[in-house]
Amino acid sequence: MLHDIVAKARSIRSFDMSKPVDRELLVSFIDTLRLIPASCNYQALKYLIVTDKAECDFMRSQTRWAALLPDYNGPDSEHSPTAYMIICHDTDVTENETMYLKDVGIAAQTLNLLAREKGIGCCMIGSFNIGAVSEYFSLPESIKPKLTLALGYPDEFPVCEDETGSVVYYRDENNIHHVPSAKPKI
Repeated sequence: MLHDIVAKARSIRSFDMSKPVDRELLVSFIDTLRLIPASCNYQALKYLIVTDKAECDFMRSQTRWAALLPDYNGPDSEHSPTAYMIICHDTDVTENETMYLKDVGIAAQTLNLLAREKGIGCCMIGSFNIGAVSEYFSLPESIKPKLTLALGYPDEFPVCEDETGSVVYYRDENNIHHVPSAKPKI
């Protein structure tokens, strides 16, 4: 079952905006995230939930999508995420970067799997305007945004390709997203 969820948890870049993500569901995800491993059990991560339409529009304007696709910068205004979750590091808890970066990755993947289990698509975005996001949401100086996850019910279904000889994802002439996933060498 976990294998099937992982296989479906591809990055989604087009969303069905007629089906908003429920804020309370995202709150329940955070309740689960408190159970994941944390370096030295510091639990230095904090989460900002964004579901308001205007705030989602702001987040969309502050993100850069799919760096390997030079002519593409994410979904258009009719296929945008209906929620975002921003994973932040609380420097009041610890300033140790090597600790919290691992924790951010664990939290992001766990959130991605929780979302996929509920039929929600996710795209992890590391390229976003941290300063503008911090200012817009009036985050305290100690709360540092590290990773943004765009969320929504998908209206696209990326194709996973096992053997292409490349790791470069692409969109075909029908705008279908293809993701090469080479088998690891052991």
